[in-house]
Amino acid sequence: MIEINLLPKEYRKRSFDFSLGKAGLYVIGGAVGVVCLLFAITFMQKAQISELDANIAKAKRRAAMLQKDIALVEGLEMVKAKITQRMAAVERLDRHRNVWVQVLEEIARDVPEFVWLVKFSQEEPPAPASKDSTAAKASPRDTVVKPARLEGYAFTLNALAAFMINIMRSDYFDDVELVSTNEMKFDKYSAFNFVLSCNVHLLADRESRKAVAQADDAKQNKNTSHKSLN
Repeated sequence: MIEINLLPKEYRKRSFDFSLGKAGLYVIGGAVGVVCLLFAITFMQKAQISELDANIAKAKRRAAMLQKDIALVEGLEMVKAKITQRMAAVERLDRHRNVWVQVLEEIARDVPEFVWLVKFSQEEPPAPASKDSTAAKASPRDTVVKPARLEGYAFTLNALAAFMINIMRSDYFDDVELVSTNEMKFDKYSAFNFVLSCNVHLLADRESRKAVAQADDAKQNKNTSHKSLN
């Protein structure tokens, strides 16, 4: 069946008619493009975040490995420092080994009766004030001067004075000074605790042997003259 609507246009029933036109199509295309662009950016950012997380995990593992290496290196440095200190101490002892033996023998000979030593220590030399003072106090060739301290006990002040005189007469010591004396009680007895400061001359081997030989000759001559007088 064919229906023909003969009514005028203004009386006809209008149907829904929606038309976007070219401008609407452009707007929709732009919106779709923006959505696609945002989706692509989001995807790229997620990929970058995943890559950063992987790099962070790798860096943490590397840092843990480096911490072990750092601890190992620090341990090796500590061992090296201890070995260096021991080598330096051995070198200092070996540098004037024979002379130190002779110095201790000289001290043992110089200790009189009623005096005993408890400590003999080498001190660090003071820093020179100027080059002129250093040149003025320069030691002879093959001689090294080291400050030292002697600590011990004496039953009488006369015995302490005799010990100081013996030290002063030695070729190995000079600038002997009494730093302190304190009277102390040992049960029923009293003694004087003393501290002496001095300079020790570490002569070369030939010089030290010569000095020891002269000291021995002097003591032998003294003993011979004493026996002849008796």
